[in-house]
Amino acid sequence: MDDILTPGQLGERWHMTKGALAQQRYKGNGPKFFKVGKGVFYRVADILDWEHSQLRTRTDELPKEVA
Repeated sequence: MDDILTPGQLGERWHMTKGALAQQRYKGNGPKFFKVGKGVFYRVADILDWEHSQLRTRTDELPKEVA
């Protein structure tokens, strides 16, 4: 399943802890995710969309909404 990442795998990609990703999910600030039982998973397509939505040209610029 190369198109699905666990929180541990996404954490490695972004150099974040699983706890920090859990906070993103709780606050609704991160990429879309889905749950199967107690497991949390991210689709790579949703991660790429979210990463794209975070692109900026200045440090004080707010992220643009994804259309």
